Amino acid sequence: MINPSIEEVIKERRTIRTLSDQTVSIEKIKKILEVASYAPYHSKEEPWSVVIVSTDEERRFFVEKIMDSYERLDIWARYDQQHLAASKKRTERYFLDVPVTLIVTAPISEKKKANLEAISAVSAFIQNFQLAAWTHKIGVTWRTVPIIFDEVFKQAVGVEADRQIIGLLDISMIDETIKQPTAKRTSVDQWVWDLSEKRLVEE
Repeated sequence: MINPSIEEVIKERRTIRTLSDQTVSIEKIKKILEVASYAPYHSKEEPWSVVIVSTDEERRFFVEKIMDSYERLDIWARYDQQHLAASKKRTERYFLDVPVTLIVTAPISEKKKANLEAISAVSAFIQNFQLAAWTHKIGVTWRTVPIIFDEVFKQAVGVEADRQIIGLLDISMIDETIKQPTAKRTSVDQWVWDLSEKRLVEE
């Protein structure tokens, strides 16, 4: 597509879970992150911070800490125990094969308003990144798996105690030979209300 409109990019973007063998340029990722940083934020300083996992050494260390967290949090208890070994191997293999992962964090605040604003701003930053990446034929999967709440995991991957992980972004070039699913959305009339209508319902 040549020069797609922002509306087209928003509607066409998909979560990409199928990994490609193509190399992902870290320099391009950094340029897209710069674009993403134009997300709105409420604080005096930009709230987002990103750790990039890209080299083979970083990837092996990262996946080791993921698997440790799965054990520590007893995540495997939710899996079919008869095929547990295969599930562990498949999970480890997937994370090892992801070309690049971004660990995206926001500051933690004891004040509810400030904490909400930080999470909201970093979520907007992540969405900006996903949309900009899509225009470069780069796919993103935004993961909020339980390990992001594991303080031991956070510390192991360099996330400070006063920050929270908002998502792990798995990044891969898009395999254009694979047809992407069509997105379905509920009609706007089903989730938009006039205030007068809401008042009548409550009364």
